[in-house]
Amino acid sequence: MKRLIYGYLSSLLFIFGMGFFSSAYAKKEQLVILTTFSQEPLLPLVSEFNKIHQDLEVKIIHRRTSSSIQLLSKSYIDNIDLILTSSPYLMSHLIKANKLVDMPRRFKAPEWLMPYVLPLTNKVVTIGYSGAGIVWNQDYFDSHQLPLPQGFVSLIDPIYFGHVTMSTPSRSGTTQMMLESILAQYGWNQGWQIILNVAANFATISSRSFGVSDTISRGGLGVGPTIDSYAHILQRKLDYVRFSYDKDFTLMPTYVGMIKQTTNDEHALAFVEMLLSHKIQSQMLKNSFSKYSITDDQLVKNPHVSLDVDTLMRREVGINLLFDLAITKRLAFLSDTWLAIINSEQRFQLDPDKLLLIQQAKEHIFMMPVSLNEFDQKMAIFAELQSDNSVQGNAQFLASKEEWLHQIRSELNEHQTRANALLKQLNGSVNQ
Repeated sequence: MKRLIYGYLSSLLFIFGMGFFSSAYAKKEQLVILTTFSQEPLLPLVSEFNKIHQDLEVKIIHRRTSSSIQLLSKSYIDNIDLILTSSPYLMSHLIKANKLVDMPRRFKAPEWLMPYVLPLTNKVVTIGYSGAGIVWNQDYFDSHQLPLPQGFVSLIDPIYFGHVTMSTPSRSGTTQMMLESILAQYGWNQGWQIILNVAANFATISSRSFGVSDTISRGGLGVGPTIDSYAHILQRKLDYVRFSYDKDFTLMPTYVGMIKQTTNDEHALAFVEMLLSHKIQSQMLKNSFSKYSITDDQLVKNPHVSLDVDTLMRREVGINLLFDLAITKRLAFLSDTWLAIINSEQRFQLDPDKLLLIQQAKEHIFMMPVSLNEFDQKMAIFAELQSDNSVQGNAQFLASKEEWLHQIRSELNEHQTRANALLKQLNGSVNQ
C-alpha cells in the first residue's frame, strides 16, 4: 500500500514538476528585426529595450539589401516585425509593394535633414544619419610613404596603386550611394572616369561593406571609402585608424519601418519610440551603433550631395551591372593596363608626344562605353519588361539584358585593345 501511495505521489510530483518547468521555459514573445547592419552594433539598443520588456525576446536577422528584398518578397515576411536599414533601395521596394504601415506624424524627421531623407513618406521613420568618407591606416601609410588622401577623387593618383579597396555596390547599398554621389557631383561621363580610375588602383574588391574598414584596420591594405560608423568604431580601439569625411558623398539617414501584419505588435512601435527617445538619441554616436542623432546637425553644416530617390530606384540594377562588368570582372586587366600606363608616364615624362599617346590610352581604359541617354533608355525598357510578371515577359527581360551586357562587354574589350596597342606603339618606337 505504501508503495502504491509513494508511486501515486511521485507521479503527481512529476506531473506538477513538468508543468512548472514547461511554464518556466515557455517560449517568450518575439520581436523580429530584419536589418542590413551587422548584429553587434544593435546589441546596446536591444539591451536597453529588454530592460523595459524583460519577457520579450528580440531577434535580429542580418541580410544584405538584395537578400533582404528577396526574403521579404516571400511568405517569410509574416515573421518580420521591423526593418532597420540605411538603404533607401530596400525601403522603396517595401513601400512600392505596400508592405509598410503608416507611422505616427510625430515621428517626422527634422527639416534640415529632409534633403537627404529617401524616400519621403510617413511609412518610414528616420532615427539617425551617417556620413561617408575615406578611412586609412596611418601605420600602413607611414610604412609605404603615402600622402594623406583628400577624398575619393584623390585616390586616382598612381601613388595609391595596389593600396586601395572598396566593396561592390551589388553587395552594399552604402557603396551604391557613394557611386551615385560621384555621378551626381561630376556628371555621368566624368563620374565614371573617376570611378574607373580609382578602381584601377584597387588591390581587392570586398564582398562586404564593413570588409573595407576591417581589412584596412588589420593592415591588409591602406585606404578605401566607407560609411563613417565603421571607421568610428575602429578608431575607439585603434589609434592608427584615421577617417575623413568626403563632401562628394551624400549623407545617409538610418530608417526604420514596421511591416504590415494582420495585427501589428505593440512592441514594434515601442521599439521605434525607444529609438527616438532622448536617452537613446543622446547616446547614439557614442555607442556601437555610431549614428548621428536627428537632433545633431553638425554634418549638415557642411555641403553634401543630395540625391533623388526616383533616379536611384530607376538606376539601381543598371549601376550594379555596369560596375560588375567594367570593374569587378575586369579588375586584373584594368590593373595591368593601368600599371603599364604608370610606368610609361614615368619613363616618358619629358616627351610630350609620347605623353599624348599615354593620355589617349588612359581615356580608353577609363571610358564607360554607355551614354547617360542610352542607359536611361535601357532602364526604361527593363522596367517595362520586369513589370510583366509572365514567363514570356521575364524571358524577354533576361534576353534584353544579356544582349545589352554583351554589347558593353565587347566595347570595353575594344577600348582595352586600343589602349594596349597605344602602349605597344610606345615601346616599339623606343626599341627601333
